[in-house]
Amino acid sequence: MSAFRDFLNITRSKMISLGDPVASNAVLSALQVSGDDRIISIKEGSNADSNFVITHLIKQIVHEKNRLCLVNFHNTIDHYQTIGKKLGYDLLKGVEDDSIRMLQPIKELVDNIEQEDKYLQENTENIVKQLYADIRDCLRCLKGDNKLVYLIVDDLSHLHDLGVDVKDTLSFTHYCMNLTDNNDITVVFNNHVSTKTDEILSNNLQYVADVHVEVAALKTGSSRDITGLLTIRRKSAVNHYHYKAYDRGIKTFHPGESIYHLYQ
Repeated sequence: MSAFRDFLNITRSKMISLGDPVASNAVLSALQVSGDDRIISIKEGSNADSNFVITHLIKQIVHEKNRLCLVNFHNTIDHYQTIGKKLGYDLLKGVEDDSIRMLQPIKELVDNIEQEDKYLQENTENIVKQLYADIRDCLRCLKGDNKLVYLIVDDLSHLHDLGVDVKDTLSFTHYCMNLTDNNDITVVFNNHVSTKTDEILSNNLQYVADVHVEVAALKTGSSRDITGLLTIRRKSAVNHYHYKAYDRGIKTFHPGESIYHLYQ
């Protein structure tokens, strides 16, 4: 009877771990993001797409029933909803129950193109201050139930589309990082890097980040078996992965393991 009870306990523990996306999902297992990680930076190289890192982090946030403020410069809500459904979560449901809030500066600018808009100003310092004020209001609405609150900015390089220079963009990141003085807030910056200005911004973020993620295309060009490179840097360690993108997800594996992981 004792042996049978031990067997049931082991079985239950395995079932619990299988239900945890950090344990069962390849990307989240590689990232190993926890509540202690306050600043997460993502560097998207030329000819690469780091959006899968964002959508997988949202999966973890939803699973853990935490809160999210998504500042979306890049993709549509429909994009996040479609990818989320494939990954097993419903973004719009989170929006409906106020556990997820979205800010869309570019969309708001386009919708109000014939009117004065807070994101269309000659003084770019005022643009980032206004955006930060909107973020602060968003986070204030999400706090209050002892849950972690995540701020995801996707992506910083689009501030250039609003005419914001590197100095004011760095000021914006500092404003946001100061929010992490509250123990329940984590900030995630996604940044596409294609210019020297982008590189300056990315290097500054990497220096202060608890977790720095780099998504890059293969140096040797396209491959049938490998989509790109995923590098995860922490203060204590650096881990390198290859990844393969599929219609319904991402598979990660260490260099040299591709044949084993793709064809087992």
